[in-house]
Amino acid sequence: MAEALRLTGVWLTFPAASGPDGSALLDVLKGVDFVAQDGESVAVVGPSGSGKSSLIAVAAGLERASRGQVTLLGERIETYGEDQLARLRRGRVSMVFQSFHLLETMTAFDNVRAPLEIARLDKVDARANAALDAVGLSARRRHYPGQLSGGERQRVAVARALASDPALVFADEPTGNLDAESGRVVADLLFSIARDRGSTLVIVTHDADLAARAGRTVHMRDGHIV
Repeated sequence: MAEALRLTGVWLTFPAASGPDGSALLDVLKGVDFVAQDGESVAVVGPSGSGKSSLIAVAAGLERASRGQVTLLGERIETYGEDQLARLRRGRVSMVFQSFHLLETMTAFDNVRAPLEIARLDKVDARANAALDAVGLSARRRHYPGQLSGGERQRVAVARALASDPALVFADEPTGNLDAESGRVVADLLFSIARDRGSTLVIVTHDADLAARAGRTVHMRDGHIV
């Protein structure tokens, strides 16, 4: 089975505000090794501050590793510029966040459609409609985010992330802002649609029930995988 993602000896270090001379450093990731295979689902769990969100930020190229190697969809990205990263991720890597990150001035349909158009994919209207249908929101396609419940907004975010049939989906606490029932619905959709499309899913969560649904669970503590 091919690898969708590999981190090898990855460190992420930031200046620490507490250093009196500005020289103190904070190691957020400490020599992390991590692999996700094509089509598998992996949950990343651990206490707050353990480095979970930083791991997927580095893996997606949103943060630059201080040391180590990051291979995303077969390409080493630690030396890539922003344009190279954008081309690699376009239509192939998607993210779902705890906050929905929908554009308030755009309808549900347009929120899903816009990234497809930016990625220059074909049949963008059909893809957007199919994605909204998959999350049960066809009847709400012309509604704006302010007219939707929290659960519905996150379902739009899931539709947006999966409409391009991406190879890899990162989800950072995707049910963290939802009540239990809405969270269950969103989790059902995220796992089932990713599975149907053959997408690799890497999901950060504090929710033990959500993590248990993944094919594999990785535990983090103090910047390490343990």
